[in-house]
Amino acid sequence: MNRFTVKIFKIDGVAIEREVESLSCQTKSGEITILANHHPLVTILLKGYLKIKVQNNEERIYINNDCILEFANNEAKILEFF
Repeated sequence: MNRFTVKIFKIDGVAIEREVESLSCQTKSGEITILANHHPLVTILLKGYLKIKVQNNEERIYINNDCILEFANNEAKILEFF
């Protein structure tokens, strides 16, 4: 499966950076799932969770506060406010 990079930024720098197969998260419009080569996107993520599929159906769940997600050039950047 195609992969892309997820970077989660906190106030003090990059908290997480890894190659993933998919990213699922909660937006004001509902839950979205991003796969490799997704069209460019900027959205606000609600407080909740980020579900990341790493490889071979292995998933990681991260709790997040309100944040902004930008997806472009096969890279998801998430900036947490707190």
